[in-house]
Amino acid sequence: MRLSAAVFLATAVCAVTAAVASTRAPAPAAHCLDARAMGEVRQASERTLAVLQNDGRRFRVDLNEDCPAAGADAQASVLAREGWVCGTGNEYVRSGQRLCPVAAVAEIDAKDYAALALASHRRHGDVATLDTVEVRAEKRRGFGGSVSYCLNPRYMRGWNEDGKGLVVEVSPQRSGGHRYYRVELAHSCPELFDATTIELRSGMGINAVCGNPGDVVAVVPEMRAGEGIARSGGALSRISCPIASVYPVEK
Repeated sequence: MRLSAAVFLATAVCAVTAAVASTRAPAPAAHCLDARAMGEVRQASERTLAVLQNDGRRFRVDLNEDCPAAGADAQASVLAREGWVCGTGNEYVRSGQRLCPVAAVAEIDAKDYAALALASHRRHGDVATLDTVEVRAEKRRGFGGSVSYCLNPRYMRGWNEDGKGLVVEVSPQRSGGHRYYRVELAHSCPELFDATTIELRSGMGINAVCGNPGDVVAVVPEMRAGEGIARSGGALSRISCPIASVYPVEK
């Protein structure tokens, strides 16, 4: 399996912090990132990292200077007192001989994390992470994204429209434990109100809908008595509504 820069960085961090003594002071503040518990790390820009902890908490880590090689360095690590990264100084991402100071740490929601993770994917291409469920899905018929910011339409069980877009139910066993995803649209799609059938389609030809260019919700409007059927090439006419973002939600 090809590992991404995100895997190298997170693996190196786990190896470094594992050697620290088991006795440990509590987190200095509620917003602090636990470097010992990082499950997924993505470099969204030269100064921005997105981190998903093993307990499901999500963080944005901003650096004081450009550190473009951090995500590609197999020996990269995080230096912080007792592994707590809070953005209060004396915290660094080390890449080779370079120390990149941490400027700020903030806990973020699933939507913001998805946006950063998608930006990382666009920067680095193929993505693999430490999440074992995701790795299995990636090997199965070309799943092309992370369960952190993508869903596989193959495992869709149901959907509803709530005025903000779509809430899609999927198989949790195939989606990293997530049961529901919010699918936000690029603009209003009133056709969803009368839809009897929808399809989620990837514009990149992969088995993942992530908010990439060309990702759409294909809608089949409800037929009413006396209305004709619009057909194109013998098939029912479908209306495509562009997808802006995808992220897991609690229902």
